[in-house]
Amino acid sequence: MRAAPASFRLFQRCRGLSSSISRYYRPSLCRSYSSFNGSSQDKFESIRAEMLGRPHQLNWDVMSPTNSTLLNIALADFIPESCQAPAYQTGARTIDKVDPNTRLPYGHFLVYFPLQKAASELCPDGTDPMHSPGGPFERRMWAGGSIEFNDDFRLDSSSVVCKESIDEVTVKDAEGQEKIFVDVLREYMRKQDFENTSLRGLPMAQGIRERRTLVFMRGVSKEQLRENLAKASKGRGRIVKAPNAPDFSITLTPTPTLLFHYSALTFNAHLIHLDPTFCREVEGHRNLLVHGPLSLTLMLSVLRSRLEPDEKIYKIDYRNLAPLYVNEPVRVSVRANNNSDQAMNERSRKWEVWVEDQEGGLSVKGTAVSLRA
Repeated sequence: MRAAPASFRLFQRCRGLSSSISRYYRPSLCRSYSSFNGSSQDKFESIRAEMLGRPHQLNWDVMSPTNSTLLNIALADFIPESCQAPAYQTGARTIDKVDPNTRLPYGHFLVYFPLQKAASELCPDGTDPMHSPGGPFERRMWAGGSIEFNDDFRLDSSSVVCKESIDEVTVKDAEGQEKIFVDVLREYMRKQDFENTSLRGLPMAQGIRERRTLVFMRGVSKEQLRENLAKASKGRGRIVKAPNAPDFSITLTPTPTLLFHYSALTFNAHLIHLDPTFCREVEGHRNLLVHGPLSLTLMLSVLRSRLEPDEKIYKIDYRNLAPLYVNEPVRVSVRANNNSDQAMNERSRKWEVWVEDQEGGLSVKGTAVSLRA
């Protein structure tokens, strides 16, 4: 019998042990909520109050061309040239060729502002303890979010910062099957904008504002694990199809190499993207899962390819409906909602964007708004 990977054995040793929990949030994550059964609102309110009281995080970075260029290289074999970043299309295919005035491509901000914590400060599954409500809600998935683009960052090596805070915490579903949804607000700013607004207690004026919703679920028993894995191996029981035909779509097959590159670029140690044994024997998934932000980056790349030269993406809202798995083809689609003649005379256009899995079922569903200059 083949030995389990080291990362899975580490998870087994660390699971539930206080020594594995970040010192920053040790009080909440070491506390056990195993008696939480949905019948007591007070228990949930105590979780919510503690999480909302956690201090915000500041992640500083430099808007170097390195991260963006490496993401371009990682995606180059998977998306057509029309969907690649404009600078990459025109020849800036190595870091030294990138002009400092180059705009940061849509979605590329997600490979900046990495989590700056040592492995010993992470949750046992490799995730950020700031977002976690604690046991027994130890399985984390990316449920969706929204982004507003209010400024163009440049790849000019300037100082930038992400201010991150927990904005809301809610609980859903039946007793014993509760899911805790955590809304994380992330505001990305240049250093001077941060000094002019946040340090003075003012709202962000320029930058990128992102809301991401994470869902935390109870750990599963061995019996539930077997059931989940059996269901996952058979595919989706109920398939929801996209309501409209796309104007444009691309098909690609995410590989382990692509997932590794994206994990490395985002400094993301979540084991569901890295360790197949963990996926099967802890989470009940049939294989590695594609990152939520990677799916988002693909949708933004396809959408950008449909814009006019004077048009920009202003906002996108999206929901992750079902997992996407490594080595299984996915289809990324976009459709303009506006009448084409009317849209040419208006400043804004509305779009549908979505991702389908290999069975043709909706896995990610979104809407977007673009603005003309």
